Amino acid sequence: MDHRTVARLEPLGSRELDAEAGAAFGRQPQVRALDAHGHPVPGARITFRIGGTGGVGSTGGLRFATTPATTLATVTSDPHGAATAPALQAGDHPGRYTVVATTPGVRGPAAVFTTTVRPAAEPTADRLELWDPETANLPELLRAETGSRFPGLPSLRATDRARPASGVRITATLLPADGADGTVDGTVGPYFEGAHGVAVRTLTLPPAGADGRVTLPTLFTDQCPGTYTLRLTTPSGTVLDFPLTVTPPGSGPRTS
Repeated sequence: MDHRTVARLEPLGSRELDAEAGAAFGRQPQVRALDAHGHPVPGARITFRIGGTGGVGSTGGLRFATTPATTLATVTSDPHGAATAPALQAGDHPGRYTVVATTPGVRGPAAVFTTTVRPAAEPTADRLELWDPETANLPELLRAETGSRFPGLPSLRATDRARPASGVRITATLLPADGADGTVDGTVGPYFEGAHGVAVRTLTLPPAGADGRVTLPTLFTDQCPGTYTLRLTTPSGTVLDFPLTVTPPGSGPRTS
């Protein structure tokens, strides 16, 4: 057999690769083309193919980060016989997939890499704050008469290590003023409108935007005046409480 003919493909580095869903892999599959005597073969055409576990099945969105993205890529080995696949981009579906390297004429075992796509980590936030340019009007924004609605709640901003916490999900809960233990009455006090206009006092807000900001939905009042607490909580346990005041009719501007 000629020394320029590839007899086998030798994986370089670990055959196990992993990344979070939607993220780029930190390492690329790499092989070395060797002849029958174990010498590197430069200029060999190596094909990398993505498949499901065992080489078949869905790729779960796993792809090579080429333009356009693809699940099949052919590269040429360098002067040292090494061939590196294009960068890998994980899809949205966690699971185990394969990248198989082959070259024409090699009948022996293919070089197989196992890729693990892990579920994406839940976005977290270590700080929540009210975010409103007109902070001087904040007391009025947090005050409303019975049978009306709060005139315009400020936005929230969620950050994690001083950076916007994009995608974090915040739960808003309405509590009586003395409900510091998290007890929800569920029957009286300010409320959000849920499906079909049903009053709800616990609501998961839409994910924070790229700037970490979240807009609170309209908050209505029933016929029970008093002081309440709006508690905002992230999945990681960060909490922000702020007071809401509901007054009897005629005690201030009414917004219907």
